[in-house]
Amino acid sequence: MIGYLALCDLHWKITKVIRSIPVSLAEPGQDAREIFADREVLDRLLEQDTEQMVSTRRQLRGKEHLSVFVTVKPVREQVLLSVYDMENADWLPRMAELQLSALDELASLGTGPYGESYFEIQKVNNRLINSQRALAKANVLLKETLEEMRRAENTIEILKRDPVTNLLTEKIFYERAQVMLEENPGQAFDIIAVDIERFKIINDAFGTAAGNQLLSDLSVCLLDIRVDEKSLFARIRADLFAVLVPREEGVYGRLEHSLNCFLKNYPLPMRLTVKIGVYQIEERDIPVERMCDRAFIAAGSIKGMYAEKIVFYNNAMREKMLFEQKILDTMVEALEQGQFQIHLQPKVRVNTEEVAGAEALVRWEHPELGLLSPADFLPVFERNGFIYSLDLYVWHKVCSAMQRWRQMGGADIPVAVNVSRMDIYHGDLPSLFTELVKDYGLEPKNLHLEITESAYISDSRQLLLVVEQLRKTGFVVEMDDFGSGYSSLNMLSELPVDVLKLDLKFLRTGTDAGRRHRIMQAVIDLAHTLHLLVIAEGVETKEESLLLEEMGCQYAQGYYYGRPVPENEFEKRFLHLECQKKEY
Repeated sequence: MIGYLALCDLHWKITKVIRSIPVSLAEPGQDAREIFADREVLDRLLEQDTEQMVSTRRQLRGKEHLSVFVTVKPVREQVLLSVYDMENADWLPRMAELQLSALDELASLGTGPYGESYFEIQKVNNRLINSQRALAKANVLLKETLEEMRRAENTIEILKRDPVTNLLTEKIFYERAQVMLEENPGQAFDIIAVDIERFKIINDAFGTAAGNQLLSDLSVCLLDIRVDEKSLFARIRADLFAVLVPREEGVYGRLEHSLNCFLKNYPLPMRLTVKIGVYQIEERDIPVERMCDRAFIAAGSIKGMYAEKIVFYNNAMREKMLFEQKILDTMVEALEQGQFQIHLQPKVRVNTEEVAGAEALVRWEHPELGLLSPADFLPVFERNGFIYSLDLYVWHKVCSAMQRWRQMGGADIPVAVNVSRMDIYHGDLPSLFTELVKDYGLEPKNLHLEITESAYISDSRQLLLVVEQLRKTGFVVEMDDFGSGYSSLNMLSELPVDVLKLDLKFLRTGTDAGRRHRIMQAVIDLAHTLHLLVIAEGVETKEESLLLEEMGCQYAQGYYYGRPVPENEFEKRFLHLECQKKEY
């Protein structure tokens, strides 16, 4: 559907755009004649009769295949320009709304609504309706709509349509989509889910009226992908839309193009983002509601991703969602029941391979899912904030283990624990750690604190403040995954740490091994210059251990020296060894 109303001066310079559906054909200040393939058509129309409204049908410039109705009407020292076209009788309410906008504008100019212009515009409405009814397909659809309205109660019909967008409501969409699928068993269909990102911000910043207008305009934009009468459109709730369309080549290209034009030109002073999820219907025996859920799962999977706009649903998305939901449903009880286990991995002196410390890692012995690694649940906990509760649990368990080792007369070795980027925002972290080691009869140097580059990138100022306080108290701070990101050197120049941890995966990537060895050597030398200790992690072979010793790296950890094991196994395998008392 095309609907465009504008006021122009007598030289066809656009002075005001009254209404444009769905996007502007021309903006204020442009020459209106540039809209049409025949540039002189407006001049000829105005010459026909300087007092009456005159119409014709012409092609748009650059879209010669598209024919539109063009109407001009002199209004004092200006000209009212109307460009319109529609293929479907369902769009008649939109076109009537467009003409009412013209009446409002004419009234503001003192020319109506009870003057001559009012009746002339009514004539244009009649011409528009009559011309569209002349189309056989539109005529049939209009008759069916009128017949349906006669049979149904007015209140029932209202309930079938969303009052903001005039699209189907959620319930009616599900019912009609189910019927459509049953009546067309040989036709392939897709469910398209449309989600406006940060829509709540739009309502909050610009008001509900602006938000409703956006929903209404977006609904018109979506109608551009209508394939045929088998297409159904609905506003499901809030800013979520659902579309049922026959599967057809080119649909998603048209959809992306239409959305790009809509979002680029939409008159709101903020960037609008719309995510599209598609479920290609293969399982017809499941309810339409579940089909829509799968499309919305796909759309949700790319939220926050700038480059991703359209994604197709696959079973991996569903499995990931169910897995994460299982984690969220059981995390609190798991912590209360002690399902999280502490595993310890030894850190050794490279030249002697004697145990000099350990790193504490967490595993989850889930009663249904089995043993889960940190990669399975830590990202979920970081997103929902539960990571702090888990980290606090780990810190207490580690301190309790070190206290027990002391009481048993075992080796007094330090253990490093991870500090998440979310932890630095929880109260006075330095005071918490100070009280923690005091309660267990330990010294701050016994508990090493590992931070990652992501914590620095998230909030460098807050992290710097916390680290400075921790080091003043006597805690040893380790920088984990140094060199894995883009800001490590900058972080090293600003953040006062004691230990650098280098991942040996760096040496195994790429083809130029010699060049990477020289880079590693330079990093180790830089650390020594700054009086920092270096721990190489991920050591898997004897050759790598010898290389580190040659480079002057003092400490290492990895599968070559020992895998992460539960506390009791760590005590049996490593703590009985004669370890040097000097901590790294």
